[in-house]
Amino acid sequence: MTLSLTISRSQLAELQNHLKQGGKREIGGWLVAEQTAPGEFDLVGFTVDLKAGTRDRFDSLPELHSKQMDRILLENSDRVGRVDYLGEWHSHPTFPPMPSEIDLASMTDMVEHSGPSFAALVIVRLMGGASIQATITTFQRGQSPEAGHLIISDDNGKDGFREGWKVLKI
Repeated sequence: MTLSLTISRSQLAELQNHLKQGGKREIGGWLVAEQTAPGEFDLVGFTVDLKAGTRDRFDSLPELHSKQMDRILLENSDRVGRVDYLGEWHSHPTFPPMPSEIDLASMTDMVEHSGPSFAALVIVRLMGGASIQATITTFQRGQSPEAGHLIISDDNGKDGFREGWKVLKI
């Protein structure tokens, strides 16, 4: 399943602010999305931890993210059953935004053994304080990881990619 994730400009700006705050430390969190069609998702919100990362490692602490996710789900309670956990995101501030061996193993283990049957991993990198490079990788039980599609939209509808957002394929 090739997954596509649509992210609004306002969410992209929020992400950019967090990346600036994180500086040279890896930061990250969970992705919360609404499924709009098979394999197509709109980002509803994301959690963030600005403190747990180091220069080359980010570990997701479930308690912090669970509280933030509960808030996102409550804010979207009118869409019960359509909004849920989609996966994880983190930054690679000093490395290309490609999944590391640790990233691939961790996400594969989650979908194969302990979590949902599929999940997405978005890795981002802030370039020069202004533009963002990103990848999205889909993990599905019993299948190899594959690249997905990131779509940037105006807050009132999809309009494709824009300058400052570069999607890299794995």
